[in-house]
Amino acid sequence: MDNSPGLNRIEVEALAGIKKRHLMGLNSNTWLVRTMRVLMPLATTMAVASSPAHAEDEHSIYYGSRAGMHLTTVSKSGIGTSKAVIVVKHTPKDAKAYCVEYEQDYSMACVKRTMAEIKVGDRVTANCKKRTWTDVYGQAYAFEGKATSSDLMADYIVRNVASGEILDGSSASGYPTALSIFQELCPGIAK
Repeated sequence: MDNSPGLNRIEVEALAGIKKRHLMGLNSNTWLVRTMRVLMPLATTMAVASSPAHAEDEHSIYYGSRAGMHLTTVSKSGIGTSKAVIVVKHTPKDAKAYCVEYEQDYSMACVKRTMAEIKVGDRVTANCKKRTWTDVYGQAYAFEGKATSSDLMADYIVRNVASGEILDGSSASGYPTALSIFQELCPGIAK
């Protein structure tokens, strides 16, 4: 192995791979495909392993069902009680996550547009004893237990208090977003 100064181990191994490819008589496309089969899983593993452990808690409240539609948690109080509150903030970092993960747009223009367009409240609240809560739009919901009907795609019955309608479990109904907020505010009830 070449221990050239200024090269890290991966760069040295890549150079060794180029030399080996030349010696093995592989064309560059074949070598590239084989190399990527090895490096892509490694890169994915490294990215997951290097992400902060608190990232899930920091972005546990969602304002929609699309990728990246999350908010930054500022504080939590009374979790699991009749006065549960999670204070949230929509940050440029959250807007960038939406732009990159959903829009596939890496531009600052997308971040600015998303920050201007997304208007959400600064908190979600719950009365865990009554099993009711509000989302970032002020919409109220009630948790009514395990679903027993085969007509629903949902595991639990979640009712929109204003309309009286039961959310059917689809993303279009808002079920995943509403239920995840309830689970953050009142852990252990809807598992």
